Amino acid sequence: MAQPDFWPAPIILTGLLAWVAGLRKPERSWLQRLGVGLLAMPIATFADIGHAMAHTISARLAGAPMDEILLSSGMPRTLYQNNSFPPQTHIQRSLGGPIFSLIGFTLSLLWWRISPHGSLGHDLAEASLASHSFILLGSFAPLPMVDGGIILEWKLVEAGQSPEQADQTVHRTSLRLGAAFLGLGTLLGIVRKRKLVGGLLAAGGAAGIAAGIGWLK
Repeated sequence: MAQPDFWPAPIILTGLLAWVAGLRKPERSWLQRLGVGLLAMPIATFADIGHAMAHTISARLAGAPMDEILLSSGMPRTLYQNNSFPPQTHIQRSLGGPIFSLIGFTLSLLWWRISPHGSLGHDLAEASLASHSFILLGSFAPLPMVDGGIILEWKLVEAGQSPEQADQTVHRTSLRLGAAFLGLGTLLGIVRKRKLVGGLLAAGGAAGIAAGIGWLK
């Protein structure tokens, strides 16, 4: 189900990808940059929504089918009405997305390697590779609302913690890791002048802090 705030997202994403296309090749005209953005947008969107859709397969295989996928301005959310399952079932149904992203990363890397450097196909392969890589790495982060946090939480329950204790542990881990990434990103951006890498790390760290506090759900 798509929420009303989802629909501006493809437009914003197209603009971001067009801006990146201009950064990569400043000689491109604005029309060429927009063209690359329009072609890359569905590729990046497929990586994002496909990750969520893959959970429908893993959830069904685990015997705990998904009820709904919610599309909004943030990342797609998988909704389950019934969560009364053993820890291993929760872990199994959390694996579908990362497996999809890993397959997407592998195929994108192959596409990137075989496409001629400097071609449009190479640029689109880079967009696909970056999208699947970002989502794959992000999915394993120990944030409460992503696959890594869910897997960690139920592994802790398997080890003997109560669900409440495990949830608190995941939130504390998210908060501490977020603070570390925010500090590292700030250091790289200000001291080392690595603004893009530093900005990405700082943004990820801020998200980790927000998730750990409970502001980001």
